[in-house]
Amino acid sequence: MSVGCDGIVGMETATRSTGPRLALPAPAPAPPALDARQAEVVGWGAGAGNLLVVGAPGTGKTTTALEVFLARARAGAPPAGATVAGAQGPLLLVPTRRGAARVRDAVAARLGRTTGQVLVRTPASFAYSVLRLRAALLHQPAPTLVTGPEQDQILGELLEGHRLGLGAAVRWPASVTAETLALPAFRDELRDLFMRAAELGLAPEDLAERGERHGRPEWGAAAVLLGEYQEVTALGEMTPDRGARLDAARIVDEATAALRAWEREVPDHPRPRWSTVVVDDHQDSTLAAARLLRALADDGSQLVLLGDPDTGVQGFRGGTPALVGLAETHAAIGGFGARRIVLETVHRGDAELRRATAAVTGAVSTAGAVRHRSARVPDAAPGAGAGGPGGPPSGTTVTVLRSRAQEGALIARSLRAERLHHGTPWSEMAVVTRSAGQVAALQRALRAWRVPVAGGSGPGVLREEPAVRPLLVALAAVLAGTTTAEQAVELLTSPVGGLDAVALRTLRRALRARERAREGTRTVDELLVAAVDDPADAADLPAGARRGPARVAAVLAAGRAALERSAATAETVLWALWDAAGLADPWRRRALAGGPGSDRADADLDAVMALFRAAEQYTDRTVGGGPAGFLEHVRAQDLPADTLAAQGQRTETVQVLTPAAAAGEEWQVVVVAGLQEDVWPDLRLRDSLLGAGALTDVESGRSPDGRRAYGPARRQVLDDELRMLAVAVSRAARRLLVTAVLDEDERPSTFLDLLAPDLDPTDARSAPPPLDLRGLVAELRGAVEHRTDRTGAAADLLADLAARGVAGADPTTWSGLAAPSTEVPLRPAEAQVPVSPSGVELATTCGLRWALEQAGGRGERSADQSVGSLIHEIAAEHPHGTAEDLRTALAARWHELGLGESWVGRRQRVLAEAMVDRLAAYVAGVPGEVDVERAFTADVGRAHLTGRMDRVEHLDDGAARVVDLKTSANPLAKDKAAEHAQLGSYQAAVEAGAFGPVRPAGARLVYLGAGAKGATLRPQPALADAADPAWAATLVGEAAEVMAGAGFVARLNDHCRHCPVRRSCPVQDDGERVTR
Repeated sequence: MSVGCDGIVGMETATRSTGPRLALPAPAPAPPALDARQAEVVGWGAGAGNLLVVGAPGTGKTTTALEVFLARARAGAPPAGATVAGAQGPLLLVPTRRGAARVRDAVAARLGRTTGQVLVRTPASFAYSVLRLRAALLHQPAPTLVTGPEQDQILGELLEGHRLGLGAAVRWPASVTAETLALPAFRDELRDLFMRAAELGLAPEDLAERGERHGRPEWGAAAVLLGEYQEVTALGEMTPDRGARLDAARIVDEATAALRAWEREVPDHPRPRWSTVVVDDHQDSTLAAARLLRALADDGSQLVLLGDPDTGVQGFRGGTPALVGLAETHAAIGGFGARRIVLETVHRGDAELRRATAAVTGAVSTAGAVRHRSARVPDAAPGAGAGGPGGPPSGTTVTVLRSRAQEGALIARSLRAERLHHGTPWSEMAVVTRSAGQVAALQRALRAWRVPVAGGSGPGVLREEPAVRPLLVALAAVLAGTTTAEQAVELLTSPVGGLDAVALRTLRRALRARERAREGTRTVDELLVAAVDDPADAADLPAGARRGPARVAAVLAAGRAALERSAATAETVLWALWDAAGLADPWRRRALAGGPGSDRADADLDAVMALFRAAEQYTDRTVGGGPAGFLEHVRAQDLPADTLAAQGQRTETVQVLTPAAAAGEEWQVVVVAGLQEDVWPDLRLRDSLLGAGALTDVESGRSPDGRRAYGPARRQVLDDELRMLAVAVSRAARRLLVTAVLDEDERPSTFLDLLAPDLDPTDARSAPPPLDLRGLVAELRGAVEHRTDRTGAAADLLADLAARGVAGADPTTWSGLAAPSTEVPLRPAEAQVPVSPSGVELATTCGLRWALEQAGGRGERSADQSVGSLIHEIAAEHPHGTAEDLRTALAARWHELGLGESWVGRRQRVLAEAMVDRLAAYVAGVPGEVDVERAFTADVGRAHLTGRMDRVEHLDDGAARVVDLKTSANPLAKDKAAEHAQLGSYQAAVEAGAFGPVRPAGARLVYLGAGAKGATLRPQPALADAADPAWAATLVGEAAEVMAGAGFVARLNDHCRHCPVRRSCPVQDDGERVTR
């Protein structure tokens, strides 16, 4: 039994007893101690007019906003269960969803009672609630939001339609080519232009007029698309069961229009009103939000706006820091005639941290008064003495590292030092960096150093998520009724099948062996499809090969059964696939266990949740939209879905985020990473093609001619970059670490001059050893090796660690010092050694390569090798075949290679046909008796030679000539054929009696891959005719000694460039040992 913050008592399973237990709610947090200015804001009278509160980072703006809201809520609490329409209480707006969720939790903890409505919202969420209420009162379906991926899909379809000549004529300027129109980046710019137009309140005809007036033909062309886009979204409202479809750019203005027209359109119900509207982070409000606030203020709501124009980070979403300064004016948009109160006391960090923040904000171009920049930390600030003797470090540290890897190592060490030496919780540490790409890279680096890192920002493009893709592939196979070979391979090697490349190869071999035993003719691809389509097909395979196909077959069978049920939807079929896959529990355990793999499992579960959320939304919004429609819907999306699906959260982790995500948060320790030139600041103009920024400049009066002035535009971008940096550095409550990299490709940002003016940016350093057992062992080993006064103590510590089983501490395990595990030869002295003719050449050329390949160091078979094997098999089946015979055989068996109709497949087919033509020409000139694939054994000294000869041609005089067919297009040099090791081994076997009393007549290499009129021949004289008739037997003996030995020598040779084991070869840079 538990009691929530709303006082409701519920039952829960007891963990240590059989009966229910009483879990008391956490006590409400005590009200914060407010400074004089904050108290003045909270005490601002309800009838005293609108109020603007400006404060530097850390002055307590969000705390003040919360206290104002709570004071108004308690003073005029609405009746229990009141709806939006009947409420007269306050409303708290926060520009971002993350910020609204954080403030909403604080309100729930402090308010101490239930409410009948959501009191903390984003402007978009508030607008949606207004439109949903209006629709309900008019007995209309609720509106739906067009997601980013859906909007991108609609625009892509419109552009494709125009490419095909459909719709109204669109005249793009010459700078916008057909290739440009097909790029996803072009749709990004188009969406940005549409969003700016919506924020500015411009209809399609307004946008076209601006384009004509200012000579911007791209605006006129975009206006046509904007009109079509609005028509397409409006078409979804034509059926009685569909509500309005709105995108995020239009929804706030739609709500503003609905409120202003309420009495006319909803006459039987009073307009919803709010006595006070508190807006936190007003610097991130959009122009559309400002118009909404104007409508609320005109209806009697008192506005309390809190913000800092120096820390706006939502510019990419239309955030306008200038709205903070406009609030005091009577401007048509953003002007509310508000009184200003400046918060003058910084409650976060110490004086040094405040100086770092002030240095950054002082470089931002002024957007009104700057009095708030002079805010100070009181002398008795809580963090002021944190860095004293014995206390945890505080203040600002700026470090330049030698590489990205060193940067990650230093950050990981610093965070771990805080955890180990000062007890700082992981959750009180964060890393802030400029872009989402840098976030992902730093997350990987920190995880590699075993720092617990919070998961990513959410799933990316759904169809590309590793956890989602196999479910979509399975859904496609279920809908098609059968599985393709490509789908079978993808499912088998996905988490559903669980096979890696080696296991897949084992399965292929098992299927091929079974088919041959049954004397069947199906290809391997056909066998794979049968194995995953029919659960019983793989029943007789070996256990190791059976598991993967059985799992995939069970999943597909469950999906097909779900599809056959009445009223099947994308949700029900996907759930059947997911449930049958059995991945939920192992992924959940792995995600909760921590350690390697936990973050991947966490992200995979989040992605699957997002998939089901998308399926739910599609089913709800699309009348008659079945599983097939949903599959196409997801496949057509090129943008990540902005999902509201629940995601797993682990509290004790380090956050790695962008400044926009960090805004409003606070941590004891903050690392600002990646301050690189051309990265932070990134001064590129973001709208160089369609001019979304120029449109904003025109409407704001900054540009009279519709052209962006390069200097002012770059200054605006620089200010945005500075604002992001200000947010990043001001998140630290005790300690700030700033890092940059100096190497051949990167140099530190000029922003470092603001934070550390005395720093030498060319003084790049390396990170100290990590603060874990690996780092300790490495440091101690270094001390032992360099023979310092610490050597003895380091050796003693290493011995102690080795006795405790710490990896790497025992010198016997150190690379380069340990003795060989064995020096026993592979074969006892005088014992026979199995030798193959191909092995003779390899072992005598490079013993190490032979040994490593024998141990499994071979790469995947290439297409050329597969074709060569097929040509050899055809040659064996048709020893005297004509060109027609060989081409017919090739055509009949070509599908076995699985090369398809790709360019590679067609090219290989042409080459293969040329090979069989050369083979036909060759065999036509050898009409006598021929043995093909002739097996043999012979003892040559210590070597027991075994193998198969491609052709043994019996000549008229009774002699036998050995022929080895080669499909290579690079024949051996003529002078090297005389001592070719493989041919010599064949001849040595014949001389040793492999075929009885047959006289050898030499050997030849027949190259089928080269030759203008026929095959290229490289003959080898009979051994008896050689200067040294015993040379081949001697070479075979040498190979046997190498293969039987205890060590293998690596030798440089002409084949090193293509050696499959060069990365393990000590004579190659790729495989050179780091210890000697």
